Amino acid sequence: MNLLSNILDINLVFPEIFLSLWLLVFIPLGVYSGGDKETRQSYFTIFSIIGLLGTLLIILMGDYKAARGFYDLIVNDRLVVFLKSLVILAGVIVLIISEKYRTLKKLYLFEYPVLILFSILGMLVMLSSNDFITLYLGLELQSLSLYVLAAIKKDSLKSSEAGLKYFILGALASGFFLFGVSLLFGITGTTSFTILSSNLLSPENNSLLLILSIVLILSSIAFKLSIAPFHMWTPDVYEGAPTSVTAFFAVVPKIAAIGVLMRILYIALIDIHDVWNQLILILGILSIFVGAFGALLQINIKRLMAYSAISNIGYIFLALSLGSQLGLEASLIYITVYTVSALGSFAFILSMEKDNIMLNNISSFAGLSKSNPFYAICFSIILLSLAGLPPLAGFIAKFYIFKAVIMADFLWIAVIGIMGSVISAYYYLNIVKVMYLDEAEELFTIESKKSVKFILFISAVLIFTFLIYADSLINFLSYISKAIIL
Repeated sequence: MNLLSNILDINLVFPEIFLSLWLLVFIPLGVYSGGDKETRQSYFTIFSIIGLLGTLLIILMGDYKAARGFYDLIVNDRLVVFLKSLVILAGVIVLIISEKYRTLKKLYLFEYPVLILFSILGMLVMLSSNDFITLYLGLELQSLSLYVLAAIKKDSLKSSEAGLKYFILGALASGFFLFGVSLLFGITGTTSFTILSSNLLSPENNSLLLILSIVLILSSIAFKLSIAPFHMWTPDVYEGAPTSVTAFFAVVPKIAAIGVLMRILYIALIDIHDVWNQLILILGILSIFVGAFGALLQINIKRLMAYSAISNIGYIFLALSLGSQLGLEASLIYITVYTVSALGSFAFILSMEKDNIMLNNISSFAGLSKSNPFYAICFSIILLSLAGLPPLAGFIAKFYIFKAVIMADFLWIAVIGIMGSVISAYYYLNIVKVMYLDEAEELFTIESKKSVKFILFISAVLIFTFLIYADSLINFLSYISKAIIL
């Protein structure tokens, strides 16, 4: 019986084991391989993508039934499978769209894809965790890889500064997390999500110490998600890190952190919803407006995308604060649409190159509709979706957020959210105006890889045609969201 139990437990973490073994092969392969640097880079990227797709195949071939293993440290269900798949697919796309940029900036280091894979491995552990200790191990594996990635461009002062800022503030956030978990363990005697959800935490036991522990834990997760007021690192790190790394930061860790937050709020702490719902709600509203007003002043596209991410995650917090199944469903719809939009945005940004120089200033996009109409049309569709204009995917995603909030009798929150969306529409529409109405000093032709153009095109098409398949996707995500409700 024990042998069968151990085999079943190993089966739950087999994707993580496979990716770990792949990395163990990758590291000596990178160290001892020779040949042309550019050719080696292509081989390492392909090797990384094969490893990730192999991991995805193992995940999809597994059992989707809810199961726990290793003494409740690990969990697997439909939600975990979906979020892991989203993380891996986003990681693969980032590796593909980063290829030309890495060649341009001579980022031939084989450690680059290795760190990407280590970070994704940490995210998979985070999403599988059913205990704060397991969660911390995954969180640190992800974070340490991201700190190095931010500073990987050794000859750039901004990149080194970005890595240092991210490391110092990230270490502080990890300290908050550990302190909060230690307090929670002292109060309840456990760190297991399942045991915490079994009425061990109740409104009658809401001591100040319990509230402090929850605030510390949620503050740490908020830092990872760039939620205001824990966003101070985000614009500087997004601008200073290599653009391909920024693309990774903007999408993949966000999916994992949202998944972890869902499990903490809806499993471990659901019995004390009244303790944390106001905190999540305040953070969401604050992020929407900090992101919206902060982006108004930006002239650098990477800094603007940083504030855009802050604002967009704020909408997810509005839905999660409800503690309802509808709120969870709306959050899943939003993070899925945001992932497609953000990947398309960075496919565009990584294509903007003239005379081997990356164009990061918004003013550089002037006249793009005349010189490169394909890029202008695709990026405009993505921007209008992020602004929440109908009938694009972003509008439907925000509609479901506001629907969940209104059905929970919080009409005033929906009004505040709509106001934030109207403000943020200005800076998205301003970029469209620059591309279509402003005159360029000099027209230039963009020559990006076909794979990058294809990803940009697919992102724009998925966003533009969302209404065609919206019902199927929303029903699927509704089915996925029910996996977490006990």
